[in-house]
Amino acid sequence: MATNSYAPRVEVLAEAPAPTGASAAAMAACVRRAWEAFDGPPGAGVDVVLLGEDEHTRLHARWMDDPSSTDVMAVAYRDADLWGEILVNVDCAQRVAQERGHSAARECLLYVTHGALHLLGFDDLSPRAAVAMRAAEERIVGARGGA
Repeated sequence: MATNSYAPRVEVLAEAPAPTGASAAAMAACVRRAWEAFDGPPGAGVDVVLLGEDEHTRLHARWMDDPSSTDVMAVAYRDADLWGEILVNVDCAQRVAQERGHSAARECLLYVTHGALHLLGFDDLSPRAAVAMRAAEERIVGARGGA
């Protein structure tokens, strides 16, 4: 995929190893497809940070005042140099993928996409909004063949 001035700048930072098949390029492509599909701001910077369970949960407690484990967090800054961060719990992706019977790569890409959609203003707080968000996730992740 050729990048242009409209596409976000995506950097993937791995503090924990990505699941096999969830390459930095695949994660960046999910963010870029979300930006294109849902009119993200041109040239925005988005960091995708891969974390293990312990660090992800520690940050969830610190930033969201919730000490429970979660799958992904999106932190919106909306600054010119960094629009936001997507923090992915790769241990959770491995565990949930097994439960759902698909690859950990697919689960990880769903988390990245979910985070990107939150940065673009989606929420999943009501049942109706959650259904719309799941459809948007499938539109983005499904576009790459489902991992």
